[in-house]
Amino acid sequence: MRVMNFGEVANRLFGGSPGRGQSFLYAAEQRLVQSMARAAPRWIAPAHLSMIGAGGAALAAAALVGCRSWPELVWLVPPAMFVNWFGLTTDLPLARLRGGELPGAGMSHHVSELFSHILLIIAYGFSPFLTLRAAAAVLVCYLLFSSYGYIRAATRHVQQMAYIGLGVTEFRILLAFWPFAAIALGVPASQHDPLPAIDVAVIGLALVAVLGLFAKLFKDGRRIAAASAQSSDE
Repeated sequence: MRVMNFGEVANRLFGGSPGRGQSFLYAAEQRLVQSMARAAPRWIAPAHLSMIGAGGAALAAAALVGCRSWPELVWLVPPAMFVNWFGLTTDLPLARLRGGELPGAGMSHHVSELFSHILLIIAYGFSPFLTLRAAAAVLVCYLLFSSYGYIRAATRHVQQMAYIGLGVTEFRILLAFWPFAAIALGVPASQHDPLPAIDVAVIGLALVAVLGLFAKLFKDGRRIAAASAQSSDE
């Protein structure tokens, strides 16, 4: 019996292997998103979906912070994150379906997505599920990787959809279900420790991620310099 490699397993599970810059769920997600965009009523505009997505993030953030006083609010986080995913995953496909991706639609999407993720990460820092130090480390990583993605898109006209197969959708899934994992790991009970284990784990992973990003920047810089030198020789 032949053992399937990683690409074949991904293709079997998700309908497509994670190509360069694509996440594990990208192929299956795109099929679903296209179906939702085609089914959207005419009165819904892409900007409406962007605002719905941002509203879902605001609701999830409020629930996360509120969990300090009302733990039952944790059950609001996954459905609120689903609203966030629906709005910010369907807005641009809807714009393209209706005659092209207008600059306004792209602007509202990226602003809403940036607002959503920053708000959620900060909210986690004030929730029982992550310390403020760990949330700050996650926020620094997010801003660094986002900046790299925007610079790469501007200079090379290539949008980085994912890193090592993990993209925005996988990040949203993590944000949606981390409270339950944190409860299982005992994170809320350890927040008053001098150095909680979650801080050590998150900050350590953040350092590894930042070092990996710097290595990628160095590699991209060398590739761009080589391409520029080749163009000047011609």
